[in-house]
Parts: sequence; C-alpha cells; structure tokens
Amino acid sequence: MIEETIFNNNEEIIKFVKDYYGLDITNVDKINRGSANIYSLNDNTYVLKEFQSKYTLDEIEKEITIINHLKKDSIPVPTYIKTIDNNYAVLYKERVIIIQEYIDGYTLESNEGNLKQTLECADIYGRIVKSLETLSIELPSSDIKNWYSISTFDEAITKHKDLISMLDESDKNDLKIKKNLEEKLTMLEDLKNKDFSNMEKLTVKNTHGDYNLLQFIYKNGKVKAVIDFVSACKMPISWELIRSYSYIDSEAKNGEFNLDHFVEYVKIFNNYISLNKYDLEFMPYIYLVQILASTYGYKQYIKDHKKLSLLEFGYLRTNICRYLYKNAENISNRLIKELD
Repeated sequence: MIEETIFNNNEEIIKFVKDYYGLDITNVDKINRGSANIYSLNDNTYVLKEFQSKYTLDEIEKEITIINHLKKDSIPVPTYIKTIDNNYAVLYKERVIIIQEYIDGYTLESNEGNLKQTLECADIYGRIVKSLETLSIELPSSDIKNWYSISTFDEAITKHKDLISMLDESDKNDLKIKKNLEEKLTMLEDLKNKDFSNMEKLTVKNTHGDYNLLQFIYKNGKVKAVIDFVSACKMPISWELIRSYSYIDSEAKNGEFNLDHFVEYVKIFNNYISLNKYDLEFMPYIYLVQILASTYGYKQYIKDHKKLSLLEFGYLRTNICRYLYKNAENISNRLIKELD
C-alpha cells in the first residue's frame, strides 16, 4: 500500500531538488508504480523516489552501495545522482529520498516471461550473485535452521488451524480457502517428519533477496535494469533460484513448472556459481517448506475480503505447494542427474 506523500505540492519537490541536489527542475509528474511515491523530473530526465516510512536511511544506503558495486561489474542497474553534500540519499521529513537517472523501458507482471526472457534472468542472476561475492559490506543473514525446525512446523500448523476457525463456510471463497488450508496442513504434518538436517550444507551467498520479474525494467524485450535491492541478504542460494523461476516463466503461471525450462534455468546459473549436491537435492524442499509455513495471501484476504488479488496469490502459492509436494523427489533427481 502506497503511503501519503510528504510533499505538499510540486513546488516543494522542485525546491527540495534545488536545495539538496542543485538541479533546476521545471516540471514534475507522478509515476504510478510500485509501493513508493515516485516522480518523473524534467520530462523523464530524472526520477525522484520517496521510500515508505518503514525503510531507514541505513537500509537505503546499503542498497545504493550494492547497486554501485554491481555497476562496476557491468550489471544493468540504476544510476544514482549525488547530492550537493556528496551523498546518494537524503532523510527529509523522516522519509528517505533518492534521485536516479530515468530508465526508459517497461515492466512485466509476474509469470509473463517467455523462455528467452526466463533464461536471460537466470544469466543476470548468476552474474549478480557472482559479483556480490566481493561486496565490501556485510549483509544480514537468514537463519536457515529456523526454516525447517519442528517448532516452525508446529507454529505453521497452529496458524493454519487458527485461520480455518475464522472462515465462514457459507461463503464460497472461504470454503475453497478451507479446503486449501486443510491440504496444506496435511503436507505440513507429513514433511514435519522429514530429515532436513543436511540443509545446513546448502550454499549460502549474498543475494538480491526478492529476485523476480517485477524487479526488471525491459526495453525491446530485454532486461535494461534490475532494481530494488533493499531486501538483499545472505541466504541459501537454492531458495532464491527456485523461487525466482516460479515467478518468471509464463509456463509456471499456474504453479506448475516446465521442468525442462527450470533445469535449463539452474544450469545457466550454475555457470557462474557452482551448486553442490545438497543444493540440488533440497532445492524444491527448501522452497516448499517456506511457502507451506506461510499463510500470506489467505490471512490478508480473510481480514479484508475486498482484496481479491491477495486471494489469488494465496491460490497460486497453494498450487506451487501441491506441485512441489508431488514432484520434489523427481525434481531433485533430475537436477542431480544433469548437474552434479
């Protein structure tokens, strides 16, 4: 949800840009994209971005450091403009503001990537992770042990049961949600007994943190820039690899993978970062466990029945769970056969 802007009018934006950046701006236009307040300056010469209040100056400066690092390795990323004081970000009225060069292009929705675009994303992702191996700053780490602990499974089971108790069985959507949540409960109870101890041997790397089709700006069918590194962190690379594929390939839009496409996606990434046997074996399981434990989509819809997009997202993630639960072993064996 987009928060109300801190700027009273366009004149205040023009004055802000002059005072902090020394740039003469003659016109300002609002851009309706993403969850931030974004403005085009001087007919798409620059873009001003006002981040949501939840983001701190340190977090945005971390993102800028990452992007400037990637730019040195020729990764297509935004170009930031420095302030008069030689900074890349400004804290103004308790919100973080940045200005970057305008990127001419367009965005795609989730699962709108054709095969060529899907494989291009795998190549860029490999280059990003390879580049981030030499990043000078320490990124926050995800505690993988918490993903598959017994307590995590128990908490997830309780959350799903609590949601079921809130449903109205006279509502057709709620009835479908109930069926899906009960199916997820069955999967959680079964996987709770699986030995995940070898997940500690997964390859952990610096990564984007939210790599998917919504983070790309396209021009003539090719990626012109990768954006939004504010979620960058250190985590098992196999998780983001499979997650990113699931939200890019048009043939995975219903939650089921084109396994040939997915294997090729992993192979291209593997040209940059060598995956070990445990990465290949547990790749479908680490993603399955994570989305099985989550109630995102359903929980938000139950609280506000007007948000049908969240309901559809809940359905999609349940479809992914069904597919991975049924095919995880086959996916693991195929990956090991072709890459190990």
